[in-house]
Amino acid sequence: MLIIQNGYNCDYEMKLFYGLFFDKDEDISVYSNFEYKDKKINVYTEIICSGTAYFEDYYFPFDTDGKSERLIKKVFTAACTKSFCHAAREIKNINLPWGVMCGIRPAKNVRSLLEDGFNKEEAYKFLKDVYEVSDEKLELAFEVAENEKAVLSGIGKKSVGIYIGIPFCPTRCLYCSFVSTDMRVSGKYMDEFVDKLVLEIEKTAKIIKKMNSYIESIYIGGGTPTSLSAAQLTKIFDAVKNNFDLSRVKEYTLEAGRADTITREKLEAAKKGGVDRISINPQTMNDFTLKKVGRVHTSEMFKDCYKIAREVGFKVINTDLIAGLPGETPEMFKYSLDEVIKLKPENITVHSMCVKRAANLRMTDTRLTEAEQMNEMLSYTQRRMKEENMVPYYMYRQKNISGNLENVGYSKKDCMSAYNISIMEEKQTIIALGGGGSTKVVMGGRIERIFNFKNPDEYIRRFDEILKKKDEILEILKRGGEQVG
Repeated sequence: MLIIQNGYNCDYEMKLFYGLFFDKDEDISVYSNFEYKDKKINVYTEIICSGTAYFEDYYFPFDTDGKSERLIKKVFTAACTKSFCHAAREIKNINLPWGVMCGIRPAKNVRSLLEDGFNKEEAYKFLKDVYEVSDEKLELAFEVAENEKAVLSGIGKKSVGIYIGIPFCPTRCLYCSFVSTDMRVSGKYMDEFVDKLVLEIEKTAKIIKKMNSYIESIYIGGGTPTSLSAAQLTKIFDAVKNNFDLSRVKEYTLEAGRADTITREKLEAAKKGGVDRISINPQTMNDFTLKKVGRVHTSEMFKDCYKIAREVGFKVINTDLIAGLPGETPEMFKYSLDEVIKLKPENITVHSMCVKRAANLRMTDTRLTEAEQMNEMLSYTQRRMKEENMVPYYMYRQKNISGNLENVGYSKKDCMSAYNISIMEEKQTIIALGGGGSTKVVMGGRIERIFNFKNPDEYIRRFDEILKKKDEILEILKRGGEQVG
């Protein structure tokens, strides 16, 4: 792989789109020349593939006067990547529903334009012209931006969110890259981890008080939190209840996750502990696929757990599905989605298959679902959710995501997750506890991050440093000019 850029450099974005068209071991050379003159962008791109040259001489009228530096950079970058993609399509016809838009938060691009003074029609045309996004994806991005707007506007100025990371799983799924450890190996650390976590909760409560802040949402994730026993979970729920002021909490979520870890006793403990929203995640309703990716539960076990959760009294349940799991066809995914819809959950989150460096799937010769099939799955999801009167309310994209597509959370209109929107849009400070969490201290347009240790043994062994990391929150706020106790 050889990429040479003159006049303007956007190395990250060029490599991202290069990876959508070509493998790293292909003999490909890319030469790009950027020029801005007389209110016009010109990008000439030449791709040498197997001794043959393919090129695109791309022109785009653009007046930089009065435009923010952020917007100018976005347009210049899009021009370069678009010129490359036009040339690359002469070699391989790859469909790009999001055009050359990259970045984690497509809805944020919509909101940024509206905040810069564009009306809806102007913003739509701009995104269409600059990024060549399909109408279907633009409709999705605008709908997400509109739905999350109401939640973002309701975030209190001195509010924070709480994330509690439980880094244990019964087994590691083939595609997983999250911070979690197989409890067959790390189970010996569970009791001590929970004891330390209780101390971290106590410390965090003191920090929040000194910040003159209050909690709006709590999310217990992982890993698989229900890998812990009912007694261990109760100890955490009690610590939360006894140390945090929950009077202004809008949402308290437990990622119950895998059906093979869920019991009635654990769900009853969560309900008694104050949890009002849970996730039960089948990922697919095809048992063959579940076995293939390392899940030891079945679709019937998922349905049983869902039924128990309703009996226990949970009024808001989220279910996760993954589009593009190894070997799954669009029809198999459609079956999974339709089966989940029959249960009438309040939230359905559909993830696009993404294989990161840490995932075991990278070490296999498993063939992933083609981009065209992936997009068929997500288009079907968009149509079915509209039929069910469920709205897309948060969305994000990841590097190495299949088809350069997206993950979307759908919800009944009055059940949108405030935490999910806050963590995606970075408009609220999120304080992370437990294993692998990342605290985000939000001060205006600036964000500072503090990372907890990932592995349970390190979390326990270096716990004094964990407590000091909580004091760092106050130091960051003081540097930012905030008044703290």
